[in-house]
Amino acid sequence: MLKKLSDAIDKLSSAQNMTMLQSSLSSAVNDFGFVSFNFAWNKRHAGEFMEDPLLTTWSKADLETYSRDRWAARDPLLKKAVEETTPFLWTADAWQKMGYSEYAEYLKVSGIHGGITIPLGQEVGQLSAMTLLTVTDTPLSTENLHVATTLTRYVVARTQVLREGIDAAKPDILRLQSLSSHQMEILHWVSQGKTNREIAVIVGKSRSTIDYHLEEIRRKMGVLTRAQAAVIFTRAKLNGALSQSYGHC
Repeated sequence: MLKKLSDAIDKLSSAQNMTMLQSSLSSAVNDFGFVSFNFAWNKRHAGEFMEDPLLTTWSKADLETYSRDRWAARDPLLKKAVEETTPFLWTADAWQKMGYSEYAEYLKVSGIHGGITIPLGQEVGQLSAMTLLTVTDTPLSTENLHVATTLTRYVVARTQVLREGIDAAKPDILRLQSLSSHQMEILHWVSQGKTNREIAVIVGKSRSTIDYHLEEIRRKMGVLTRAQAAVIFTRAKLNGALSQSYGHC
């Protein structure tokens, strides 16, 4: 699994334009057992997640049908993707049990059994998330969640490089060497999908202290978001560039 994930990340990292990124992501998604994906980046409102995604394997007809049937106003997954801060698993049957019968039927008619959704650090006026879908009845696991989250972070990082001009030339290890051991531990927990509040509890510090250190981490590493910092940490870890473990890795 680790070798497969490393190979997928290499392909995502080497994409030179958005078309290549879409192709690399589609290949990786299929390799890990998902049938399709939808990646929305910096949208103004939740409806744009499905009506105007940045990268998706949904056909134009599928997206138009979703919009025409006004699903954005009654899609519980869309609502949760905006409200949640950490990745989550879901199934059509689970939506059925929660009382969203119409939505569960819509998923089943579309052949969708379940999926994973990764919210991406929602900021005021900027909503982002990735959803990966499966058509098999094999239950998704925490390992699936980890893979999906890692792939998503790399897509975010490459998107920032390609669309926002972030400098990716500086080697990962040089960025990380500028951090203190405490900041490396915090970055480890960020890479595990933990919120600032959760990290504060884990490391026994105040939320404001964690906020401060993450600002310092972004400044030292020359990145704009905690997601991109986490990508660099994870890539260095997968490549064996880190000489020790942090937190409870």
